[in-house]
Amino acid sequence: MNNAKILTISVAAYNVEKTLDKTLESCNDPRIRSDIEVLVVDDGSKDNTKEVAKKYEKIAPNTFKYVQKENGGHGSTINKGIELASGKYFKVIDGDDWVDTTALVKFVDKLKRLDSDMVLTNHVEVYPNRTNKVSLIKRMNANKEYTWDNKIDIKRVVLHTLTVKTELLKKNNVHITENCFYVDVEYVVWATYVSKTITYLDTYLYMYRLGNCNQSVDKNNMLKNIEMQEKVSYQLVRLYDRFTENGMKINQDSTIFNTFKRSIGSTMRTYLLLNTREAKKKITDFDQKIYNISEVSYRRLNDDKFVRLIRSNNYAMIPLVKILYRIWVLKYGY
Repeated sequence: MNNAKILTISVAAYNVEKTLDKTLESCNDPRIRSDIEVLVVDDGSKDNTKEVAKKYEKIAPNTFKYVQKENGGHGSTINKGIELASGKYFKVIDGDDWVDTTALVKFVDKLKRLDSDMVLTNHVEVYPNRTNKVSLIKRMNANKEYTWDNKIDIKRVVLHTLTVKTELLKKNNVHITENCFYVDVEYVVWATYVSKTITYLDTYLYMYRLGNCNQSVDKNNMLKNIEMQEKVSYQLVRLYDRFTENGMKINQDSTIFNTFKRSIGSTMRTYLLLNTREAKKKITDFDQKIYNISEVSYRRLNDDKFVRLIRSNNYAMIPLVKILYRIWVLKYGY
């Protein structure tokens, strides 16, 4: 057991030759090579992603492992990572992001002394001309283990903040939707559901690159891929309904709902980029489908101010919300 890895980092890699070197180099510290494994899951790249990954595999073959697979989308890279992971903990990093190496070394050291199901950290949004430190944790002391019965306030869980026990993902047969963008929310919701104990570490570990027009979260790409957003939204509705039926702690439900509602709201906001008539039709059809899938999830979504505003007076507020949202996008870009 002395050779067991404490952390598996699964790198989702698709045509990331320009950024992957930075991603892998940020994990390449001699102090932690024996403690981590880095699975570079190549999702059918057509550029030199393989060559970059192989370079690191050659540098530290006991740490870096290149995994080649046919293209199946971001979810398929997570699924493959879970399947192959041998570390006690599991973390996903996108191939155009990276970690703060100093923070990673300290993080790995702390993981050795933890046994919580889920470990949460902070992240940094990195734009071309600025950075923004983000912490989504409220009412949690760092380095202290909590359960969902404790008085904690997690605004939501996102991919960048999450590290979870590998055995929980395997034991619960967590499988993420494939051939689809925006599935990180599905993975996060699953991880939150299967976890019973949580520890927060007040460290800015994940460096999240933003401001690239080629990213799936760019507004034009979101509009182009709106059917994928719909697909993920409907899957989240099914999961929330299922988890509610199985039973959740109040704080766990709140955390999952805060994560789930944001994805539903994001789909609705993408529709607002269409002309008013089309936007209203798309939103009402989308909302009706949510109702058809689960009345429980539909009613719960009324607790969200944005969704409630969209639905008010039989969706009569959509033209005004659409104008306000366009102003917001022009000003803030999201």
